[in-house]
Amino acid sequence: MAPANRFERRKERTRNDILRAAERVLAEKGAHDAKIADIAAAADIGVGTVYLHFSTKEALTQAVIEDAVARLKEAVDRSRAEAASVIEQVRAPTRALCRFAEQNRAVFRAVFSRGGAYHDVVRGAQAHFAADIERTFAEGAAQGVFHVSSPALTAQAVVGMSTQLLAWWAEQDAVPIQQIEATIIHLTLRGVSRTLGGS
Repeated sequence: MAPANRFERRKERTRNDILRAAERVLAEKGAHDAKIADIAAAADIGVGTVYLHFSTKEALTQAVIEDAVARLKEAVDRSRAEAASVIEQVRAPTRALCRFAEQNRAVFRAVFSRGGAYHDVVRGAQAHFAADIERTFAEGAAQGVFHVSSPALTAQAVVGMSTQLLAWWAEQDAVPIQQIEATIIHLTLRGVSRTLGGS
């Protein structure tokens, strides 16, 4: 039993090494120009080892996207669950999103920038985030904290703004991530808060 467990652990480590290498190569070269050989070299393994885990480059790209989105959703969901108020349910997930982008800039660029934003998995994650934000806006409106005519429409606007702004940030180094975070939070709360001028 123990050797099998060691084998499975080694297999999982190799798979994760491939995913991390693929993130870097995809971010640097883009999905079209990235080659399996580039990814194998970045992971310091043979090309054949990559194909033992992923049958095609498309399958590997899909796995990179799914892994990144799953890690991002986990971070955002955890931050939302720990938030004590509707205001903090806006601030905390935004901080988690920006922190993920900063700590995983290469994969964020590869997954969310340019064509990556149109991937089904990414759209699914955006829908998940929008549903959570919609509930926050509806709850805040019921409490008299927020004033939004349509929580669903407002949530879609916030998700679109946030992902577009972060995708832009990931492509260049013009501003620090803290400024992106502050801008998203300010515009969101300014737009929905009764006390800050929401309408």
